Amino acid sequence: MRITKRALAPIGFAAAVSVALAGCVSGGGSGGGGDAVTYWGAFYAPSTEEAFQEIFVDGFNADGDAQVDMEVKELTTIGQLTDTAVSAGQAPDIVYSDGPSSASDFARADRTISLDEYAKEYGWQDTFLPWAYELSTVDGKVSSVPASYGSMVLYYNSAVFEEHGWTPPTTLAEFEQVAKEADEAGMVPLGGGNAGYQGMSEWLVTAVFNAAVGPEKIHDVLTGEAEFTDPEFVSAIELIQDWIDKGWLAGGAESYFTTDDTANVTGLANGTTAMYLSGTWSFNSLSEVFEDPTQWGWAPLPSLSDSVEPGVFPLAIGTALSVSADSADPDAAAGFIDYVAGDVDRALEYTARTGENPPPLAVSADQFPDEVDDRTVDLYSQIPESTNVGYATWTFFPPKTDSYLITEFDKVVTGDSTAEQYLSGMQDVFDEEFDAGTTLTPFTPQSQG
Repeated sequence: MRITKRALAPIGFAAAVSVALAGCVSGGGSGGGGDAVTYWGAFYAPSTEEAFQEIFVDGFNADGDAQVDMEVKELTTIGQLTDTAVSAGQAPDIVYSDGPSSASDFARADRTISLDEYAKEYGWQDTFLPWAYELSTVDGKVSSVPASYGSMVLYYNSAVFEEHGWTPPTTLAEFEQVAKEADEAGMVPLGGGNAGYQGMSEWLVTAVFNAAVGPEKIHDVLTGEAEFTDPEFVSAIELIQDWIDKGWLAGGAESYFTTDDTANVTGLANGTTAMYLSGTWSFNSLSEVFEDPTQWGWAPLPSLSDSVEPGVFPLAIGTALSVSADSADPDAAAGFIDYVAGDVDRALEYTARTGENPPPLAVSADQFPDEVDDRTVDLYSQIPESTNVGYATWTFFPPKTDSYLITEFDKVVTGDSTAEQYLSGMQDVFDEEFDAGTTLTPFTPQSQG
């Protein structure tokens, strides 16, 4: 998926279509000219761009001899632009990826450099959460730096839930009861769709895989001990198909392809959509869309099968930054990456001003500035303490498997592919990558570090 999942979300995890900070720095030899390192940035709102410029770019330029010039790109095309630039040898000094899986592609193609010496210089192994640091390595070498992280959650309108006497569901039965009553009330029970960004389907699949299949089984697949064609995965996809057939998901198959992230968030705000499974990069867009920003709420994912404990958090890195192999000044590029992602105070200042998700740093609740939304503090207090953590597909699935998951899911929605057919094709693609040694090593369930 190369518009960014979080393409959908600047260095935290931005919002609306949820577009991730697309960052790239380029310097004198690759994508730009002059002595300055150039950075490609993409932002959900002008205020977010302004905060990034002031905190990171202006701050970095004032602190040392190296200079950075930021070039702003479109959120929805930053991933594609980066891919094209990397392939043509014209990448910026800092190469943006929407997670470790995409970053590993660039590293294995020798389009980005090993960051081992910078990892030692800046102490990244101690700076970042262990699972995130490990995922940033390719063939034993540090290849990228995680610049934002979050999870998948269930969003709802607290006023609407109170009006109908609903509470955030924790089980499949509770979830389907809310969906049934919402449908009867003329609401869309569950937001969804992929208009404008096909990768939105991956958010749904990630949430359902983790909540219906469970972290242990996903881990077994990623390590070659199980297969996507096993019954648990088939049941998970069939569950989604059932929601589509009932018209619960996005209003049905036809409207799935005409509904985007903005429509889903707006539906929550105006009370026409009951629930929405999406990423935590949507925190700031929800606050901007809701007339009363206090009325949106989030809850951990419900359990969608008897074998999965409620409240699983699929861990996700939304932005990974690397240094281009063509960079004329890799030291300055690496220094800027550390300036952006490696300092708790700066990261949390950016979160306080923009609502963006922070890098995967070890942070306690009392370190958050007072300006940070309590819902954000709650999220980033719960995740590190939880042992019920899972795997976002764009972070842990190898690149070709991840791409297949997104592009072939349309056939599941239209009914042109059965769950078995979809998952059989996914397993075939995964087997090729697993046999080629290009898969990432996931943390062991309940030991994310």
